[in-house]
Amino acid sequence: MPRKQFSFFAAQDDLVEVLEAVTSKTSYRFVSIDDIKNDTPCIYGSVAELTNLSIAVYGDNNREKSYLLISPDVKPKTRQVKKRKGGVNYFLDQISHPESVFFSPGGVFGEFECIIAGQIGTISDDEWSTELYKVLFAEFKKRFKKIKSYYVGRIAVKKLGDGVRLTSNIKTPLKYDLQLQEKD
Repeated sequence: MPRKQFSFFAAQDDLVEVLEAVTSKTSYRFVSIDDIKNDTPCIYGSVAELTNLSIAVYGDNNREKSYLLISPDVKPKTRQVKKRKGGVNYFLDQISHPESVFFSPGGVFGEFECIIAGQIGTISDDEWSTELYKVLFAEFKKRFKKIKSYYVGRIAVKKLGDGVRLTSNIKTPLKYDLQLQEKD
């Protein structure tokens, strides 16, 4: 469980705006933690290189694409876990890479059927990780609206007002979705 974390709802333009603002203040790369083949993770140098950013494929924030944000000077470190039936799996996570910040963009599922929650966090006390987390958090606070415990991007707020579901999982009952608070 991350020591520092926050959750958000965002459409692609919401995320691009905040990530570009962060990039103007500090340098980092995106390393995919989902598709590591032969100990070689996919590395992206900028938000512009991320195809399908904020597109939710499964409708479940635990299954959507995730990244570690790392310094441009650091080589991604994977760890091997032996399979019971032979072979190995490669993992890139904060256990093997404490100088990182976890980023799961969540995003739009279907034709705006719903927006799946994203998350940013770190379990590390590493100085670089802590500083990047602080910059990310500050930019989300500045650019997104806080609704209950979530930060919600401008487009996501509009979609929420239009009746689009904001949820962590499409299969979750509606009563657990983020709701606009009723005005008295």
